[in-house]
Amino acid sequence: MDPESELIHRVGQGDEEALRILYGQLGPAVQALALRMLGSREEAEEVLQDTFVRLHARAVGYRSDFGSARAFVYTIARNEALSRLRSRQARPRHADGWDVHEPDVPLSAPAADPLDRLLVERALERLGPPDDHLLRAAFFQGHSHAELARHSGLPLGTVKTRLRRALLRLQALLGDV
Repeated sequence: MDPESELIHRVGQGDEEALRILYGQLGPAVQALALRMLGSREEAEEVLQDTFVRLHARAVGYRSDFGSARAFVYTIARNEALSRLRSRQARPRHADGWDVHEPDVPLSAPAADPLDRLLVERALERLGPPDDHLLRAAFFQGHSHAELARHSGLPLGTVKTRLRRALLRLQALLGDV
């Protein structure tokens, strides 16, 4: 059993020190994931705290044969962030039902060059609908491929293909810069 799995098992047995160790090891990555999904440091910190509270409650049910400890924690964090995204007030939407132009998440890490963010934003605009909407929904708003398929009424395979093609087009557009 890997060390992180062992720590989760110890948390499941009530070992607070194991929880502190996991928090120290995985906390920064959990917060970064939440920040990318939510675009708000305050919400990312709340997701970080909620993730480890939920981990404390669910650790007893963790099975290392179902996946890595890291994946277990990241799944909890992702679900916490998605819950926050879903609970936000309704925003204006395009006629096709996708969120209006402003993404929920910054286009890159907070330390990235504003010019890079602008270039990515312009490249997304050049893609146009429906590709830019799919990319924004999948990567900036945290929707899963299955959610995109349900929302758009397209088969899951079609959604995956369109996302892949849109990413390749975006890469080509950014390569022109």
